[in-house]
Amino acid sequence: MANATPDTNMGLRHRISRLWYGVRSSIAVRCLACILVYAALLALILWGINRATEQLFDNAFPSMETVLAYSDDLERDRFDALQSSDLENCRIVIFDSEGTRLYASNTKAAESIRVSDLALISEYDERIFYEVFQETTVDGVHYRIMQCTYDVDDGFSKRITAWCELDEELNIIAGTLFADRSALSQREFNFLQGVYNAKMSVERVSYQTVEGEDRILVLAAPLVSGRRYQQVVDDASRLPLIAAPAAFIVTVACAWYLVRIVKRATLPLDQAIEAYRRGEKHPEAAATVPLELSPIYANFTDLMDELDRARDDQQRIIADISHDLKTPLTVIYGYATAFRDGRVPPDKAPEYLRAMSDKAITANELIDTLFAYAKMNHPEFAPHLERRRVDDAVRAIARDATDQVEQAACTLEVVEPDGSEDASTPYALIDASLLRRLLLNLIGNACTHNPEGTTVYVSWRVDEGEGRVIVSVADTGAGIAPEVADRLFDPFVTKNTARTAKGGTGLGLAISQRCAELMHGQLRLSTHPPLPCATEFIIELPLA
Repeated sequence: MANATPDTNMGLRHRISRLWYGVRSSIAVRCLACILVYAALLALILWGINRATEQLFDNAFPSMETVLAYSDDLERDRFDALQSSDLENCRIVIFDSEGTRLYASNTKAAESIRVSDLALISEYDERIFYEVFQETTVDGVHYRIMQCTYDVDDGFSKRITAWCELDEELNIIAGTLFADRSALSQREFNFLQGVYNAKMSVERVSYQTVEGEDRILVLAAPLVSGRRYQQVVDDASRLPLIAAPAAFIVTVACAWYLVRIVKRATLPLDQAIEAYRRGEKHPEAAATVPLELSPIYANFTDLMDELDRARDDQQRIIADISHDLKTPLTVIYGYATAFRDGRVPPDKAPEYLRAMSDKAITANELIDTLFAYAKMNHPEFAPHLERRRVDDAVRAIARDATDQVEQAACTLEVVEPDGSEDASTPYALIDASLLRRLLLNLIGNACTHNPEGTTVYVSWRVDEGEGRVIVSVADTGAGIAPEVADRLFDPFVTKNTARTAKGGTGLGLAISQRCAELMHGQLRLSTHPPLPCATEFIIELPLA
């Protein structure tokens, strides 16, 4: 397989870097990480409480399990490890296999636990243990002592290996257990019951060192008393109260961090809003926007750009309106001033009056057009849609436009569709006044912005497959320059080097497009007008 090119490796590293940054900048990832850390800290606090509780009980009531926690030290004869605080109330003695005492936790332990006592002490792992039962006979109180073990095969069945019976004076009166003795002392009898003294229990465990040497450990631990146990329980119940401040601090820190994440996430959007409020360009902060807010930030900046363009268009519209109104008003003002000052020759008075009338009509038409444009773009404007025949409406509008076309020395032809007798009747939901304004604007533009002799064609057809009626207004004039075509439907776009300049407000096509939209249709400029036409506008209306 061919080696990857440097450009491929660089592109892969770039994609990985962007992916990694996206993951790191993700609000969800950061919040999840914060929650995981919060849960871990709470778990650590709970673990600390449980561990402290266990330690409290272990220190108050040490057992053989407490000693065996030092098994690594015991296996290496490191007996100093047993001098810990959790075993300070215990007595521990360790013997080797020959009965030599290797360690005693204190002097009392060394004096009171001897190697000869080992046979009387039950083993912790219950390989050999004693059970003592008290019986009442005709001779008084007797004690039955049984030496037990568990069956090596199943580990569950208890088996009695030897027994003996003692009288009230602890004399051995029957049995094979302790056959070399005739009686037991009270101390030995206590050992058989697992009691070291009135306050301590006793048991032993056998183990081996790492060198394989046998050791026997005897533990005398404090007995559990109800009063002491309740005291320990009370102390343990106070531990959660001690941990509550830590949990509260962790919770507050986590909440603060989550709020900080949200504030930092919305900061770029807030900066963009502030920049727009000051009239400045929004900051290029897309790289710092979190992954989840990137679409919102992009939509917001796009909206701000659209509003900027709308504001620019609004300023341009105001400037264009001012210019278009200023021209006729200046003429009217000039002629009116001349009449006031008596500077108009009598033979020129009709001409001046006619010019003033024409300019007043022009200004009035501009105001009417602006009013129509503003009214149709108002959110509350609602067209009056009715199910009507489009062909009849187009024919009627074309007849009304005949005078305007003839005055411009142009020709208007209504082209009937082929096979009109059998064609589908083009019904659509239309507003008659909107359709009339739309077609008259298109026909008027074709006559106004083209040379004399231009032919204007109006036609329609039904597209059953798309479910629409298509109305066409085409002309054989000079066509539309490509640089104007892209902005043709914007307000006040009139400059067109391919047409003759014959006035106009520049709102006609913007109003026409809005008329089509209000009837749930569309108006567009055809990119391939049919010959011999140079320009064609297509109106598409949905069939009713």
